[in-house]
Parts: sequence; structure tokens; C-alpha cells
Amino acid sequence: AAAAMAGRLPLLLLRGAGRALGPGRVLPAAPGPGSRRGCGELAALRAMGFSQEQARRLQALQPRLGPEHREAAAAQLLLLGLSAEAALALLERSPALLRLPTERLRERAEELRRLGLDGGR
Repeated sequence: AAAAMAGRLPLLLLRGAGRALGPGRVLPAAPGPGSRRGCGELAALRAMGFSQEQARRLQALQPRLGPEHREAAAAQLLLLGLSAEAALALLERSPALLRLPTERLRERAEELRRLGLDGGR
């Protein structure tokens, strides 16, 4: 069941959840906008738990997007309980996740948590 859910995760995140966060529900803030490049972005990704090599692979995804998009997407996947490697593999398979507005991605991740996808299960 977990493998089937992991295979559908990109579609679930991309598809509109249609529900806002409930009252009192607060998620950790995603990295804010900024022009972090190079070492700063790598350091931020390393602080999230990505290895140097994983951070470089993630940094290479959608190079025209700012680092805040990559960091926000990675943060939401990690908050779902995915490992750094699983989050990276998902973003490599579905780079469209990186183009979602941060708030949309946050809402969809919250909907998945509400439906029971948490802790990598």
C-alpha cells in the first residue's frame, strides 16, 4: 500500500485538494523568497538533511526557478516523512512539483497528511 501511494504522490500533490488548512493548523514556514545561490542554497539543502551529492542534484532541477521553490518543495516532502533520497527521486520524476506555488504545495501536503500519509506511510 505504501509503494502504491508513493507512486501516486506526485499526482496527489499536483491535483487540487480544494480545501484550505483548518483553523489552528499551522505548518512550519517554508523558506522565504531570496536570491540564495550556490553555496547558500547547498547549505540550506544540507541543513534539511540532503547529502552534498543529493543537494547538487536537487539544485540542478529546474535551474530557472529560484532556490526557494526547490527548498519549499523539498521541505514539504520531508514533512510528509519521506527520506531525503525519496524526496529527491520524487522531484526528479515529477519536476512540475517545483513549479507549484509554495502555498498550493503546502495545502496539498496538508491534505495528504489529513488523509493519513505521514511518517513515510
